[in-house]
Amino acid sequence: MPSSYFINKVFIVAFSIFLLGNNVFASPTWYGKIFVDAQSFSNDVMGTKTDIKNNSSRLGLKGKYSFSENSDLRLIYQAEYQFDPVDGKARGDDGTLKQRNTFLGIKSNIGTLFAGTHDSALKKSQLKIDLFNDLAPDIKNILHGENRLEDFIGYTTPKYKSMISATFNSIKNPSSGKKYKSYSINFSGDAFQAAIGIDESMKGYDSSRISILIPINKFKIGLLAQKTKNLVSGQSDSGHVTSLSRKISSKGTFKIQRSSSNMKISTGIQTTIGYDYQFKKYLKIFTFYSQLESSNNSKEKDIFSIGLEYKF
Repeated sequence: MPSSYFINKVFIVAFSIFLLGNNVFASPTWYGKIFVDAQSFSNDVMGTKTDIKNNSSRLGLKGKYSFSENSDLRLIYQAEYQFDPVDGKARGDDGTLKQRNTFLGIKSNIGTLFAGTHDSALKKSQLKIDLFNDLAPDIKNILHGENRLEDFIGYTTPKYKSMISATFNSIKNPSSGKKYKSYSINFSGDAFQAAIGIDESMKGYDSSRISILIPINKFKIGLLAQKTKNLVSGQSDSGHVTSLSRKISSKGTFKIQRSSSNMKISTGIQTTIGYDYQFKKYLKIFTFYSQLESSNNSKEKDIFSIGLEYKF
């Protein structure tokens, strides 16, 4: 029986206890966001089209439970699901809410062990260098490795000297029985953040990436380099992401990003310029213009967007 089935059953029991008013779970927190934009697409094949897009709008519940006042051993949990406010219905392969990072775990002074559905260590190692994550110019259009995986077991070490930690993932494919692995080493200091991520046999690919995020005054500079090998063909491709953001007022941020690789699109280059305005802590409006170039003309497109992100 797949481990994801076991995790789902555990959540059913846990939430049943919670709804019955038992204090097994301490201080649960509901959260979510509505993330939508109006887009205009254009290319030589389709011409110009407009549409309203949902960008991984979500609803979740998370919390923790301390086993005793004198112990740092805690149960942690999260259930997060994606919904579509644009079409007015939930979307998923089976017609239900689409599951995002949903897990149970144990956290202590020797690290965090968790299981369920979660982003891989390599995906998390991008350090928020992707300034347009979940939007049309997401780096997943260009690079392999942006995976969220089921039947997942992960372990993250405590931070050594409050700066260095490591994450180890083991994932079993329920259909083939094959195991994938993903690792990362992460450094977080005052001068910069850095990470190295590695995937082994992940959905037919071996990948490695290095990411660096450098804050300088009002700027943040992000650099990511990746190499991926197709295990069937033996072909290796490299990819790069460069991003820069700058605070231009207490509420406004200018952003520019360039991604390039042959991994998914032949000679794919995606260049995006954007601007965010944070009205309130919970409300942001944004706009961007993105150009995707390729030696395959049918893949090329220009996108102009205006949207909002509302957190709750």
